Amino acid sequence: MKKICTILAAAAILAACGGNSSDKQVIEDFYDAVLGRTEMTDGLLRKSLSDGVLSSLWEADYPDTYSYWAFRTGFQDGPGNISQVENIEPLGDGWYRVTYQDMSTPGVTEVKVEGGKITDYRPFRVPYTLARNYYRRNDIKDVLPLKITSQEQLDQFFGMAAVMGRGGEPTKIDFDKSFAIPILLPETDLETEIIIDGLYHSRPDALTLSYSVVQGEEHRSYTIAPFSLLIVDGIYRDCTVTLDK
Repeated sequence: MKKICTILAAAAILAACGGNSSDKQVIEDFYDAVLGRTEMTDGLLRKSLSDGVLSSLWEADYPDTYSYWAFRTGFQDGPGNISQVENIEPLGDGWYRVTYQDMSTPGVTEVKVEGGKITDYRPFRVPYTLARNYYRRNDIKDVLPLKITSQEQLDQFFGMAAVMGRGGEPTKIDFDKSFAIPILLPETDLETEIIIDGLYHSRPDALTLSYSVVQGEEHRSYTIAPFSLLIVDGIYRDCTVTLDK
């Protein structure tokens, strides 16, 4: 009996790590149509998506239309013609991370599968890098922009603060290929941490940066001006930016 239980436990672990093959097939069939490799039909939509997801995708302004493109990157065009799923990674609890090429634009969307249908999804997440070893200038008088698109703009609001040791150099930002999104909080005497929940390509022309703030309770004898600086690929430069705390 002990041996049987061990075998069953091992099988359960393997299934959790590898995901459910039928779930993956649901995702693959749906994404083949989402990415234009096969035809998207009303029947496939209803077969692949739960009633709740279908309701959230309903386009009131366009009769009998569902905005299934919400599962893509949101770009209307891309640098190439490759559109295909590259990987379906199980995350646990029915969630899968779908990595794909959308007209040669890298995309990542997370979906949840229950009972053979996609019951939830998380929008396309935009990759970013956190800039290290910068400091906020204390002589700032201008309003901080939601996007910093040049070295001149960066120098207007931030300075570099190299430190000793490995990785002590400020993160380089190539504004020919990238831009920066700053989060700047009011001065405080509390220990403060900015937690980035995700940068989402919420619409074809818009980015939403979701974050939260965690503060300690003990007041200190000095104040700080907490900030974060995200470096983002220049392909999103023309998108508007919204901060969602």
